[in-house]
Amino acid sequence: MSTIAFLSLVNDRAQFDACQASLRAIARPFPEWLAVEPNKQGWNAAQGLNHGLERLNADWVVCIHQDVLFPADFWSRLTTALERLPADVALAGLVGCERSGRFRGHILDPNGHCYWGPLPRPVLTLDEVLIAVRKSSGLRFCEEVPGFHCYGADLCCEAAARGLRVMAIDAPLRHLSTGKIDPAYERASQWLMAKWGARHGHVLPTPALLLQDVARAGWLRRVMQRWHRRRDRLRRNTNVCADRDCAVRALAAPAKVR
Repeated sequence: MSTIAFLSLVNDRAQFDACQASLRAIARPFPEWLAVEPNKQGWNAAQGLNHGLERLNADWVVCIHQDVLFPADFWSRLTTALERLPADVALAGLVGCERSGRFRGHILDPNGHCYWGPLPRPVLTLDEVLIAVRKSSGLRFCEEVPGFHCYGADLCCEAAARGLRVMAIDAPLRHLSTGKIDPAYERASQWLMAKWGARHGHVLPTPALLLQDVARAGWLRRVMQRWHRRRDRLRRNTNVCADRDCAVRALAAPAKVR
């Protein structure tokens, strides 16, 4: 049985405590969970997460946001999903994008109960709300990434460059936010495209945004990516899901996080 540890970047202790308490109620045994406060060290996201990866001794280190809540079946679904992944899968997450731009994943967030199946499914990039890193892969976050955005997409691209696979799995939770596109994100996305854009035809689909170099990317590739993305977003709450009554729905009520 694979060992699992959790790792979070924390700047809101009350929110993190609520997050941790919701897992403590369902996880037996409760996993080791390291909280890293990067702001106190002057670290970016990658530096903080790499610090945690070096300290934690587990087969899988689950890098997870502080603003999430866990349904009753999360722990069993996560552990089962990770245990079943082939050895060449280095990263796993809850929502991702295929090379075609299509979404794959399962989550409850401010957009509703979102499902894009079937799962598990190989993807190019993952949303950073949860990224499980197989420690034996040797993957680490690139500390050159600016600030606190795009570090997950960069790690996924690095895995692909090494011939390792990235997988979206079916272990939904409730994410209390969806983030925002701000100047800090724009800087990070430009950095990401400068590093990986050419390798991926100057179009890089991420769960947050479709990144593209309009001057260099082929028009058909850009059109198809946008079409796939728009179609999947319109269907995110209406897709047929055999597990539509899973426990994540019990978290649909507004969260009381103080």
